[in-house]
Amino acid sequence: MAAWLPFLDRPLTADESGFMLLAQQWGPGHSLYGDFWVDRPPLLIWLFAMAGHLGSSGATTAGFVAPGLKVLGTVASGLTVGLTGVLATLVAPAGRGRRTRVVLTAVLAAALLSSPLFGTPEVDGELLAVPFVLGGLVCLIAALRGAWGWRTAGLAVSAGAAGMAAALVKQNVVDVFVFATVLVVVSHGRMARLGWRIPAFAGGAITVLGVALAGAWAHGTSVTGLWEAVVLFRGQASEVIDASASGATLVRGAELAAAAVCTGAGVVLVVAAAAILRRTTPLAWPVLALTAWELVGVAAGGSYWLHYLTGIVPGLVLLVAAAPPRSGRALTRAVAYTVAATLTMWTYRVAAPIPPSPEAQVSTYLREHSHNSEDGVVVGFGHAEIVAASGLSSPYDYLWSLPVRVRDPDLVRLRGVLAGPSAPRWVVVDGGSLDTWGLEADNAQQYLVRHYVERVSYDNWHVWQRRSAEGTSRGTRR
Repeated sequence: MAAWLPFLDRPLTADESGFMLLAQQWGPGHSLYGDFWVDRPPLLIWLFAMAGHLGSSGATTAGFVAPGLKVLGTVASGLTVGLTGVLATLVAPAGRGRRTRVVLTAVLAAALLSSPLFGTPEVDGELLAVPFVLGGLVCLIAALRGAWGWRTAGLAVSAGAAGMAAALVKQNVVDVFVFATVLVVVSHGRMARLGWRIPAFAGGAITVLGVALAGAWAHGTSVTGLWEAVVLFRGQASEVIDASASGATLVRGAELAAAAVCTGAGVVLVVAAAAILRRTTPLAWPVLALTAWELVGVAAGGSYWLHYLTGIVPGLVLLVAAAPPRSGRALTRAVAYTVAATLTMWTYRVAAPIPPSPEAQVSTYLREHSHNSEDGVVVGFGHAEIVAASGLSSPYDYLWSLPVRVRDPDLVRLRGVLAGPSAPRWVVVDGGSLDTWGLEADNAQQYLVRHYVERVSYDNWHVWQRRSAEGTSRGTRR
């Protein structure tokens, strides 16, 4: 948690800004979440709404800052490390080195969640889902110990509830259900011991799901809309990425793999998994299945951002905690390297000054030249941090670029927004035109050229102003 403190006033990233904007206005509207659409479950949006009440937010010359959101990330990281220690006490092998193994596992979690190469200090779905995963695993394993009674029933219900909560933060984080399913399969000879624990687990999960869907419906978000966004959209997005993604996607994939190696996470994974495979235990296959699922989630994410790696933390700490005692020395060395790598990267990130970004310059220009917050701005495409830091609203549903490419590839909806009664005064374009991978932008670009005039550019960002807003004038380049 201390490692997060220097970053409380850092400007928000595009994802953080987008979720904050969405959470602030979520209510009945024309899109999935009020006036915006995103392919995420509702609990994530509620957590961002809660973060908005933890501290004041506002625009600065460096970007949009929200200390309350960083506080939420700090708390989530601390909870994860604490729950890791509890989980390790449940699964660590008995013997003289048991306490050392528990400490080693908690240190690993602290190191990974403090590493800039794991996304720190970005607060995203993976980080907020991990405490629910670890809480669910703790309750699940504890529920299998001892006779059936009120205590074990409560633990089983809590395990299902926490597992569903994790999936309601980020839909692919079904780690608890994967672990529980494999555990039931490999425990087929002792099914009588599971008894009522299975329906109790299912009851907890169904209850949380029902409450979440009811709460979302009360905010104007339909169940069918959520199904389309959370489940169906992911398949459509994968097809679009496979068909037309730019080379930048492959570059980020290589950077993600390099980050896994440089942080030591890859070394820990190989050493711990090999140790478990050499000497299997009743928890070995559930742990390996959980880790494999998390790795598939990272690979299938498509866009390969660094914060994806946070999703493998539960699997890594379980591998280390459950590995046989004779692997202790190798694991200690691997975790020591992870700590050293984290300290190096963290020190560099804290000491490095925040350079003035072109996105922040665009936002500053928009704030200084807008008459009021109703002027409106559309950014083509993504980069919600520009919208948030400008203080303006966006009449376009999509604050992220991937939903544009999947749901509005011909930019028909965007052209309708530009030509409609809520047309924005400003349009910000990344590059010389709206045309980019996965899009057919000719009609929208022609409308932009006819009805907007370029005013200024910062790096590759071009700011266009609606001609009807005021007379045209020569643009400037900065």
